[in-house]
Amino acid sequence: GVRRVRVGTRIARGLAWAMSVSPPWKRPGGGGRAVARRLWRPPQWSLVQICSHLAVFYAIAAFAFVIQPAWLAIGNCRSSVVIGTFWLIFVLSLGLYGFVCFADTRYREGTEDTASVLWDSEPRICDDCSASITHKRAKHCQVCNKCIEGFDHHCRYLNVCVGSRTYTPWYCFVVFLFALMAFCSYSAVHALTTPESYHLASVSLVAFYGVAGLQVCVSSLLSLFLFSLSAQHVFFIRQGITTLEYIKDQAAGFPGVPPPSWREHVSRGECYSCSEAMEVVEVHDPNQVWFCNVCQVDLSRAGVEFYTCPSCENVSVCPVCRSVARDRRRAIVTYRTSALRRVADAQVYKDVLGSSCTSRLSSVSGTIRAPRLSRRTFSAAVAAVEGHTGENVRRNSFCTLGASDPRDVEEVADDEYESGSSTGEA
Repeated sequence: GVRRVRVGTRIARGLAWAMSVSPPWKRPGGGGRAVARRLWRPPQWSLVQICSHLAVFYAIAAFAFVIQPAWLAIGNCRSSVVIGTFWLIFVLSLGLYGFVCFADTRYREGTEDTASVLWDSEPRICDDCSASITHKRAKHCQVCNKCIEGFDHHCRYLNVCVGSRTYTPWYCFVVFLFALMAFCSYSAVHALTTPESYHLASVSLVAFYGVAGLQVCVSSLLSLFLFSLSAQHVFFIRQGITTLEYIKDQAAGFPGVPPPSWREHVSRGECYSCSEAMEVVEVHDPNQVWFCNVCQVDLSRAGVEFYTCPSCENVSVCPVCRSVARDRRRAIVTYRTSALRRVADAQVYKDVLGSSCTSRLSSVSGTIRAPRLSRRTFSAAVAAVEGHTGENVRRNSFCTLGASDPRDVEEVADDEYESGSSTGEA
């Protein structure tokens, strides 16, 4: 009888694991609603990713099977050199594509230059992957389920994160792909003007014009987008900022690390920069730009009351970090916005009312600075089409292959909120 019970328990656990749903004895509260287990799954391709790959494949295949034979039939050296250069760029692009897709961009301590480490600042802990972060621009991507070193953006079309290790290869890939698409567009236009030189036109003129015309449309649109994207990143490189910093309208080095000597000031309700009394603010518009300068969480999307300095530019502290400031034994944790709401709701009022420290917190007044909104420029639109800020949790990516220690249990409702609040970038 005991053996049958044990066998039945093992079978139930195996079925629960296979169905990716935690069993009732493992659910929070002893049997609440089902909680999804974040197990590894093969990369899932989105519709945008599939369409973009098919468009590039069609443009290159149309050149290879329709236009290239006619150029080779001419037999001059110029055509051979041009075709050889085209395929050389194609091979280089393919190699860069593979490197960007499968490179390990996970944040690892001690891999960046020592000049970028702020030794007088304490680290912050990622609540998702438990990484201890002491470098700037390290961000947790909820699609890849890991912290990315030097996060720039999550590319929609490659479905990978572009970080400090892969930014240069990714940009070279964009430039090479632009060259390929521009050449395909030129060759298709040239073919439409001289159809008598191509074998497909002698077989079926309608089919030839259909294939060449579609190639012109596809390759021209891709060339225009890739040119805009490459030009945009030239501007980012000259300014020394990332796509995330541009979209979120933040200074270089975002997400940062906790500022030095912040605990003493924040625990008293003072600004750590100017020692002025901080004010309580609550924002209901997720498009406004408010970030906690300690844990780097997006306060606008979190929808919680926080503390900000009415005089200093972009100096804000979330209620959880203010509670951490009064207890030096507690580490700084970067939560998801949904998790921050739960933690803040449980402790914010108790921390403010029950604190034994002298607080200079005041209610919100008319002296607070005007809020900034997320960028709505053409560059921001191009960035939003190309990638996003890593806040979408609905889809796995190639990055999942290198993810370590994923969170075993996560609430489905939080996934739905996070995926619905994702903003564009890169």
